[in-house]
Parts: sequence; structure tokens; C-alpha cells
Amino acid sequence: MNEYNSIFQKMYYLPVIYFWLNNDNLYDNAKENLKNILDRNQKYFYQKNIRQSKSNKHEYDILEKTEEYNEYKSALIRVILIEHAHNYPNCNGASLVSKIMDVWRKNDKIKDTIKEYIYERTIHKITQREKDINNIEDILMLINLRILENYYR
Repeated sequence: MNEYNSIFQKMYYLPVIYFWLNNDNLYDNAKENLKNILDRNQKYFYQKNIRQSKSNKHEYDILEKTEEYNEYKSALIRVILIEHAHNYPNCNGASLVSKIMDVWRKNDKIKDTIKEYIYERTIHKITQREKDINNIEDILMLINLRILENYYR
């Protein structure tokens, strides 16, 4: 994790709403609602993506950033953020990004070349844009969907 301290320059602002859910009942209800939204958006995204990939004969890994893609990724990010804020109330967004990237690098089920390519491309996007944005939600939108899915599983 020390490796990331030199990569990520900002702490990445985590919206206060995620910390307000420290009451267990509020947290459980909000998390359940967000998970239901995530499940629905994931289903729509993959159904549409599979249909398009069959008709266009594209490789699955080439994802068009459609409305379904953005809604699914946003729902996934909200679930990750609510869990992070609840489980680590004193952490900042940069530590979450570091954990996400660390879990990605440790995944043995993905080929090293693919893992490294996606990792390097994602790090480049984050470090390039972190001068302009400091909101963790916007930073997480820069992270590859496969990395976010890998972290959430």
C-alpha cells in the first residue's frame, strides 16, 4: 500500500452522505436499496452488452460506454462507497483507490499481461485527471469496470 502513497497525490473527497449512514438501521436499509439498484442495472447492462457483442461479433472486453454502462458503474460505485465509509469511517478516498488497485494486482485468475495493461491504463487516467477533480465518485468513474467488479466480488 505504500507504493500508492506516492502515486495518488490527493486524498479524494468522500461525500458526507456516506458517513451520515453510521446508524446500523439506516446503513442496512440504504445498502439493501443500493444493492437492489446495482443488481437491476447489472442485469440490464450485461443483457444489452451480450446482445450487442453477438450481433457485432466484437470481443466482450470492448465495452461501449452506453447509458446502461454508466448506470451500472455508478450503482457499483455507490455500493462500494457506502461499504467503505461504514467499515472505515476515518479513511479517505485515496486509501480506497489503493485498496481497489491492490486487490486487482493480487488477483491470480486474470492473465498478468491483461492485469498489468488495465492497471497501468487506469493509474494513468487517475493521475492525469486528479489535478482537476478531487471527488472520490468522479475518481472511481475513471477506474476500469473490471477492476471495480473484481474489488466488489
